[in-house]
Amino acid sequence: MDTVRVDAATAQGRVPGASERDGAGPPAAPGEHRGLSDSVHEALLELLMSRGVEPGSALRTQAVADRLGVSATPVREALARLEATGLVVRSARRGYRAAPLLTPEELGQLVDVRLLVEPGNAERACRRSDDAFVRRLWGAVEAQRTAPTGPGYAGFKEYLRADWSFHELVAEGTGNPFIVRTLDSFRGFVQRLHQVEERVPDAADSVAEHEAIVRAFEQRDPAGAADAMRRHLERVLRRAAPG
Repeated sequence: MDTVRVDAATAQGRVPGASERDGAGPPAAPGEHRGLSDSVHEALLELLMSRGVEPGSALRTQAVADRLGVSATPVREALARLEATGLVVRSARRGYRAAPLLTPEELGQLVDVRLLVEPGNAERACRRSDDAFVRRLWGAVEAQRTAPTGPGYAGFKEYLRADWSFHELVAEGTGNPFIVRTLDSFRGFVQRLHQVEERVPDAADSVAEHEAIVRAFEQRDPAGAADAMRRHLERVLRRAAPG
């Protein structure tokens, strides 16, 4: 496929507040421009996750801008942000394209990297934690437990945010901002695990595994927290692997 194919159910109308064409109206103030850029980023993310743009198909800047009713500038900015997450790829001759689905090998490699990083995050954060931090972890688990899990990306995107927020919070608990930035670089790739799903099938399992991690924090058991995080990620791989 060489052109953007927008699914009508996921991209009705235009980005709220967007100008209809380039140059329409006065220049946006910095805050307004940032808000528009974020809105375009979210709209493109939803298209990619809902398969409104098929994996591997071209993302032509002006075609996307025309469909969303915005200028090309925020679309270019959104594509650059999405490239950093792995959801889109760029080549010098072909421009931007939606990333293909993860292969089983890439899925294993992604989880392998997380296994190298996140059990250590849990252990370090547990050593530094206090009652207030444990309460924050329970709050993150509760947000995940109560978030809807479908239908479609529009239905489960809040669940994905809550799920990832738990892992972000553990990383923040290490007190090391470089660890937080390292974890953030995985986020787009983790989202791609859900591109073929209508609902999140393992939500209950994931919540239970997060609870086990928090219980280790409650017990001030750094080794137990690391083990619980490791078991969680290994099970994520087993559940996500084809067959």
